[in-house]
Amino acid sequence: MPYPTDQFESHRDAAFHSLKRGELENAKRQFTDLVTAGSKDPQDQFGLAMVYYNQREWEACADHLGSACQLQPGFVHAWLYLGVVEEQRGKIRAASSAYLRADRLMSGSDPSTIPAEVRALLGRGSRLLGDELFAVISSDLAEVIRDYSPQAIQRIIHAAEMFCGKRQIRYAHPRLRPGLFYVPDLQPRPFFSRDDFDWVNDVEASTGVIREELMVGLQTMQGFEPYVQYAADSREAQVWSSLNNSMSWSTLHIARHGKLLEDSCARFPKTFGLINAIPDLHDVPGYGPEIMFSILHPKTKIPAHRGSVNGRLVAHLPLIVPSNCGYLRVEEQKHEWEEGKLLIFDDTFDHEAINESENLRVVLIFDLWNPQLTIPERLAFQKVLNAASRFEADLIQESSTT
Repeated sequence: MPYPTDQFESHRDAAFHSLKRGELENAKRQFTDLVTAGSKDPQDQFGLAMVYYNQREWEACADHLGSACQLQPGFVHAWLYLGVVEEQRGKIRAASSAYLRADRLMSGSDPSTIPAEVRALLGRGSRLLGDELFAVISSDLAEVIRDYSPQAIQRIIHAAEMFCGKRQIRYAHPRLRPGLFYVPDLQPRPFFSRDDFDWVNDVEASTGVIREELMVGLQTMQGFEPYVQYAADSREAQVWSSLNNSMSWSTLHIARHGKLLEDSCARFPKTFGLINAIPDLHDVPGYGPEIMFSILHPKTKIPAHRGSVNGRLVAHLPLIVPSNCGYLRVEEQKHEWEEGKLLIFDDTFDHEAINESENLRVVLIFDLWNPQLTIPERLAFQKVLNAASRFEADLIQESSTT
């Protein structure tokens, strides 16, 4: 007979006790009574699913795990076991979708705080996701291989294998740590020389033109916003607590994540035209280029951090640099900004910036391809990141309908 709602908790404890003792039929009856009585607690659906899991009744198990996930979308255990069960049913796409949801829910967690059972299931899911993603990437890279050769993009193939967990990552420098995608066999260099690019003189000669447009924008500050914007309860907000939602480091984007912002392009047409004409501008839809004015207010420090991909470089064109401003540090090298003189660096090295003066420091920031990458490698790089983005977006969309 179903339990009264005021007795749910005690009967739930009894049901889990039966499950732990291996009394599966008793546990099934107890959890079923709880669900029948109208319980909306995802633990009851999960407990019933675990009964079916132990009985290897995969379809019923998947149904109840799906219900638990619907009741509590952040239920990591339910997503992980749903991944395992869908694997057992041969539904690899559904398994991948469930594993990805769990992986994203655990993203940023301290590994030492994750229970061993969860770590093992996350590892299992990661291996499956890696296999599936590598198949998608390999399919997309086939076009580049056909147009060039496997040898022409060997570094990117190796990078994709590392990205998907099929090859061990071996960094070329002990302090080079891309957050997303590492291309091997590129000479690690914190700063790059102006001689690596044949367009530098033209851009630097246009500093005055760009500064004129900037000064108009600074009159109203329209469009400038805090660069760091994280939810107050997020782990990132803790890491960036000194700058989170603060105008002390503020930016105005002309392009963001590879998307041109029409209003900004119209407000700063000369700046956009000059930067967009750079042949080495990093172009990966969904990722780059980033083109933005960056304001660092007086007595403000951007703490040390790292970028995501070493196939991309970051350029600073200093527009307003007060005296005794401070510096940009990349790895152990410090450079002071000088108006109209480009600084180009690999932001996957640990780096920080500080304005020690009493006035604003403003630079124009934009992304560049690492000049060590060939044309076919750049095309392959685009294919890999776009395939990964598409793969993740599709799986997240599919899991939202579970």
